[in-house]
Amino acid sequence: MGATFLSVAPGSEADAISKIELTAKSVILVGERACESAGALSAVAALAHRTGAKIGWVPRRAGEPGAIAAGAIGNLLPGGRPVSDPAARVDVATVWGVDSIPSAVGKNADEIFVAAKTGQLDALVVGGVDPLDSALSAEALSALDQTFVVSFEIRPSAVTARANVVFPVAAVTEKSGSFMNWEGRAREFDTAVEGSLHRSDVRILSMLADAMGKSISLNSVKSASKEFASLSKWDGARATFTPSTSKSLSVGNDEALLTSWRRLLDDGSLQDGEVNLAGTARKSVVVISQKRASALGVVDGDAVKVSNSQGSVTLPVLVENIHDDAVWMPRNSRGSHLLETLGTASGTLVKVGKA
Repeated sequence: MGATFLSVAPGSEADAISKIELTAKSVILVGERACESAGALSAVAALAHRTGAKIGWVPRRAGEPGAIAAGAIGNLLPGGRPVSDPAARVDVATVWGVDSIPSAVGKNADEIFVAAKTGQLDALVVGGVDPLDSALSAEALSALDQTFVVSFEIRPSAVTARANVVFPVAAVTEKSGSFMNWEGRAREFDTAVEGSLHRSDVRILSMLADAMGKSISLNSVKSASKEFASLSKWDGARATFTPSTSKSLSVGNDEALLTSWRRLLDDGSLQDGEVNLAGTARKSVVVISQKRASALGVVDGDAVKVSNSQGSVTLPVLVENIHDDAVWMPRNSRGSHLLETLGTASGTLVKVGKA
């Protein structure tokens, strides 16, 4: 591809991005890991504004663009309408047949779990959320233990183990629908497995709403799609982007800045029980630079321990071309469950030593 690799310490990505030179014909492809580096997305936005380049968001999960378009994020209503815009709220209120829509920004997943743990919420409806996929996994599990939980799931999980009510819902192969690709175009699909006894999640949610006397009148995937289409495209102002700044951490002699990502084959919940597939996964390793390896007195294959105040992970080491202040481990692979063990996965200080 003729690409140029920029080696920077975790947390310094924003500085490196700000120094890149592009043109109005350039496209900046950015994904979710940029969200984990303070100021990185702000630097991307500033770079696009300065050069005229376009931004393309490449999601990790297939449903992310569609979820945002549907308003499954605190500051947006369906169709990308800002919840702070009065006209946007009127549009949605009209379609939903209600008098008004609250103007307050909603909570994100971590904030919802915290609110439930502190008694601000008495019940939770949880659909397809893995509480261990969060830096606040302990708080999430505690919140589920303390509240009335209704779970929509296709398989056993940490949520179903704690739920008061579990509704088995149709998997993607058992229903029709659409995915929105990263270009923002909807790609429809039909039911692949006919005769399933499972109902779609939107159908079950609609039945619950009816039972509560708060009907949403969405008895099928098609009716939900029709309602969304009736909103038409939002042509008003976009949600306001609030820039954030980068932050630097001082790294001690036995410390490093943690960085990680999920591998394609790992311990993800949808791969449970696939032992043959798991057997083809890459081995879990700790990646450090040659300078750090020399300082620790280790070579490829030696055991290295990475730890913080919450826990530790010990894995074989792999010496690679990585920044001297960085240490990398797989986020959710065999022997390396960083969020669960360390309570963090990126951008924080950890201790690194020979095991």
